Amino acid sequence: MIAYFFKFGTSDVLLNWYLNFGILLSIVSLIVFKNSKLYASVRFENPQKEIVSQIKSNVFALVIFLVIAFFVSHQRVSRVVLGIYLPLSTALLVWSKVYFRKIIEKQKHKIIMIGRGAPALQYHEKIKDYKNLEVVSWVDDINELNISEIEQMGLDDIVIGYDSKDSEKAAKTLDTLSELIIPLIVLPDVSIAKIGYSLSEFKGQPLIYINEPDIKQSGLILKRFFDFSAILIGGLFITPILFFIALAIKMTSKGPIFYSQVRMGVDGKEFKMWKFRSMVTGEANHGGWTVENDPRVTKVGKILRKTNLDELPQLWNVLVGDMSLVGPRPERPQYVEQFRKEIPGYMIRHKFKAGVTGWAQVNGWRGDTSIEERIKCDLWYIKNWSFWLDITILFMTFFKGNKNAY
Repeated sequence: MIAYFFKFGTSDVLLNWYLNFGILLSIVSLIVFKNSKLYASVRFENPQKEIVSQIKSNVFALVIFLVIAFFVSHQRVSRVVLGIYLPLSTALLVWSKVYFRKIIEKQKHKIIMIGRGAPALQYHEKIKDYKNLEVVSWVDDINELNISEIEQMGLDDIVIGYDSKDSEKAAKTLDTLSELIIPLIVLPDVSIAKIGYSLSEFKGQPLIYINEPDIKQSGLILKRFFDFSAILIGGLFITPILFFIALAIKMTSKGPIFYSQVRMGVDGKEFKMWKFRSMVTGEANHGGWTVENDPRVTKVGKILRKTNLDELPQLWNVLVGDMSLVGPRPERPQYVEQFRKEIPGYMIRHKFKAGVTGWAQVNGWRGDTSIEERIKCDLWYIKNWSFWLDITILFMTFFKGNKNAY
């Protein structure tokens, strides 16, 4: 209504329309904000994260409102009104969020912690800097507490955190505390989740998916869209380069221009990965890892490997969906069978689509280098994936991607 009066002054010609619009917008905003968990009691959430969520939700609510208004009313909302409403409402919402959050944070929050497992230690490490949060007591066994006195302590929460191996202790603690009206917070032990976990629900039963990349579907769609678009656009510029590389290979050594290997990709599915041939063929090639000054590498091949140009045919693999521009490098099935027995967590990297380049490669872990360090990099990448991380790795590939490239 403030935006209305800025535009139309005291005129009441369209007042009823805008009152109805205001009611509709309020209802839509309430629904969107609730679904965005803006009303959740996240007293210890990062303030910046809350503000960003508030801004995004307000914009999203306005978009939905405009779509609904388009179909239910022939009267259109003034663009000037919208131009005033959006920044004004966003500023007031953010201000109210910050203001009331400060009031809430002044209130003392008392908790008791039970269990000294890794989840409890991690939780305590994260909350210890909150001055308004007081850990009244921290014990490892429920028997160390006087249950009859707990409800008289004015507690806000009881936090329970045991390792998986102490599940009997956790069960006993929960059974003992089940009649209390104080909220119980259970910290699950997800230490086995090397690349993350996700929460879901099936017919009312909560589920924890272990070692599933915690990446939204929209993120995967964006990643695929970027791969596809980048190759279509970039292909126009690199076609002459591909032609000259193919010509150089054919004129300097016997054998085919391209070389393919069966590799293992996402979910353990095998596919043919393509490269420009950079090594001699026949008896002179005895297989195995490529090492520095390897006699099997041709003169043209040395240049291609050093500049990563031998990997360009893999853009075809990206185009058809076998690979992505960025991800863990795919390995040959025979090596996969060997490494899965020797290196903990090796197979988890196959939860993510393989890449032409990756975090391990730009950090120098390629070729005949430590497989263990390579896997650490792959798992870190999957756990911390973002679209901007992919962009960063692509840029780094041009400057650091040739380290240990033989």
